[in-house]
Amino acid sequence: MEMTEEIQKDDVRLRAEFAKLDRSGLLQPVQLLKFDEEASDQNVMLLQMDKKMLEKVEAGEELIIRGGSDDAAVLCTEDATYDLKKAMSSNTMILLEKCITNKDDLHPYSGDDTEETETIHRHAFGWSFTYMELKQIYPRITRLLTLLKRCPYMGPEHEHEADPTKMYTLTELINIIQASESEVMQFLIKFNSCCINGRWRLFDFGYIVECMGQIFQVIESESWNCGKVPVVQLCEIINDSGELVPSFVVKHLLSSYGTEFKSEDDGLIYAKLDECKVSRFFAEMLLKDIGKFHLSEFIEVWKESMPAGMVADEGHLKGLALTDTTSQPPSIKLFKSEDLSIDVEQRFDALFHAKEKWEFGEIVPYIKDVCLDELSVTSTLTKHARASTGKDGTKLFSSRKPLT
Repeated sequence: MEMTEEIQKDDVRLRAEFAKLDRSGLLQPVQLLKFDEEASDQNVMLLQMDKKMLEKVEAGEELIIRGGSDDAAVLCTEDATYDLKKAMSSNTMILLEKCITNKDDLHPYSGDDTEETETIHRHAFGWSFTYMELKQIYPRITRLLTLLKRCPYMGPEHEHEADPTKMYTLTELINIIQASESEVMQFLIKFNSCCINGRWRLFDFGYIVECMGQIFQVIESESWNCGKVPVVQLCEIINDSGELVPSFVVKHLLSSYGTEFKSEDDGLIYAKLDECKVSRFFAEMLLKDIGKFHLSEFIEVWKESMPAGMVADEGHLKGLALTDTTSQPPSIKLFKSEDLSIDVEQRFDALFHAKEKWEFGEIVPYIKDVCLDELSVTSTLTKHARASTGKDGTKLFSSRKPLT
């Protein structure tokens, strides 16, 4: 053993001399690598991660790879989704269980030629030329909306017709959708889905129109302020002659189109309806089954349909409807951002097929929901659209490629 160690130390000295390295510039101890007999490049997949993700892993958070046989795999943490991409390294990465890398744990040679070389044996169990790069992406939630649309809730009288195999629990959705658990929940809320008997469902829009009609009829007859609607009393009045609208439906719609709060005066629960959400509801109701609507007529009917105390504003239509002021007469049609693909290329193709040139304020509502932040909105627009200036000086955006 002693002879072997001496040979190894001599080998270290000879290698340093051969490489023309000055011992005074080297650090001790020297780490000697030896490959295990079963070492290979097939046993390990390396994953590159930033400090934030490393801290999550060290804290015990799970990393889950999601995707079906036809999907490109994604990696999910508890609250984010990442694209997985294989990358090559120009150098061979040797895999060790332990290695001294902190300079504070190393010390220089004293300069004395008689100083012993300190050695530590390290076992290498593999090597790799490749690793997986991670890039945070917008969650792939198109499938979520598709699944929720398979069996919409149309009211208790239609539940006997509903197919339970087309309804999904949260666990089932998380296992299917390429997104983190937190993101799946965020989009279930965003889509105004409701958990009914443990299954997440969308309300059929026709059923929503019917129920909202009942709600606004009571609000009007009771002369309530849309900013303070008594929830329990509303449910009681709607259903005083039989259950026209189940209480859970009333409460869900109030939270979908507003917010609930507890009054400090009487301790009762009230709902404050949101003017923007309510006006978007009435706009969608008017445009739902119509190809195009004369713009001036639509604006007039839309404003008249709003409940007392609420005002429809054209700014509420962003990301919901598309106006065409070049047609005669000017027209408007339903064009919802959530109905577009989350694939950025496909989304821009759809946008420029719908309209050749867009103003900045028009197009942003249609792309911001596939961008991670405000900065990426600008960069995404720059990458996929060509900017030009209109006759009136307005900045316009059009496709960078010929549309087919």
